Amino acid sequence: MTGPTSRDALRADLAALEAATGRLLDSLEPLGDAAWREPSLLPGWTRADTAGHIARNAEALVRLVGWARTGVPSPMYASVQDRAEGIESAAALPGPQLRTLVAASAEALDAALAGLADADDEALDRLVYFGAEEPVGGPDTPARELAWARLREVEIHHVDLGLDYGPHDWPPGFVDRALAWIEARTGGTDVVGAPAEVLAWRLGRGAGPTVRAADGGDPPEPPPW
Repeated sequence: MTGPTSRDALRADLAALEAATGRLLDSLEPLGDAAWREPSLLPGWTRADTAGHIARNAEALVRLVGWARTGVPSPMYASVQDRAEGIESAAALPGPQLRTLVAASAEALDAALAGLADADDEALDRLVYFGAEEPVGGPDTPARELAWARLREVEIHHVDLGLDYGPHDWPPGFVDRALAWIEARTGGTDVVGAPAEVLAWRLGRGAGPTVRAADGGDPPEPPPW
């Protein structure tokens, strides 16, 4: 069963998520419409595309919280195509409306996650799946980890917007935890450097100036994650 420690961890993740979302919305506030249509750091995506993904991700996570609380399967997306179409429709909105959508979807998710934190242990332990396609082994993500999953989305894609927020703006606690998370998925690497830059490299976001192979050479391509 899920004890107080797991429930407290979820609430701590919610507090970190609230702060990260506030920073994201502050970055989006001054953008004019032309800036929304400029390329993001994600290949082939504008800033509007990236923000649209952030908004639709929040809506999709609300569905996962519903699954956790009711036991009725409700995947994030009906299909990969449904996910793509949702992002496209959000990205087509005028800039102010898109920022409003990002804020409103985040607020709805915060409320859903707060309710999850007060739910019974069965809901917190229920397995769901994160993504547009079900993993081969079936649902594999405990609902209590959904706030952490959303925090990763917000922090990583905030950097992807290509604004005045980079890897060195990530909170150190987030960097340490995300590095441990990605290493648990893909294993360790013989690469050294500033932790935030190593994390960005591990995430496929390029190698900062301190990132080097352990032997002093250029870093290799990061493993898929």
